[in-house]
Amino acid sequence: MSKQGVIPDSKPELQRMLAERLGVNPSEVADDVNLQDLGMDSIGVMGMVSGWQRNGLRVDIAEFTAAPSLKAWWQLISG
Repeated sequence: MSKQGVIPDSKPELQRMLAERLGVNPSEVADDVNLQDLGMDSIGVMGMVSGWQRNGLRVDIAEFTAAPSLKAWWQLISG
């Protein structure tokens, strides 16, 4: 299990973290699948992103909420 707040260093790691958070198989978290459709809510987004922000990520939570997909989140994280 991943440490809370650790910024993922690859898209597969982000995929695994999202799947773990959502309680689904990582294969269900495909690039363009809407994370909200898988059960990600605003509390979940805040929980994950605020931990990453505490560890140095400089992206606003609203940007993650506005683009709820693995592909978009990885673009925000990898900058």
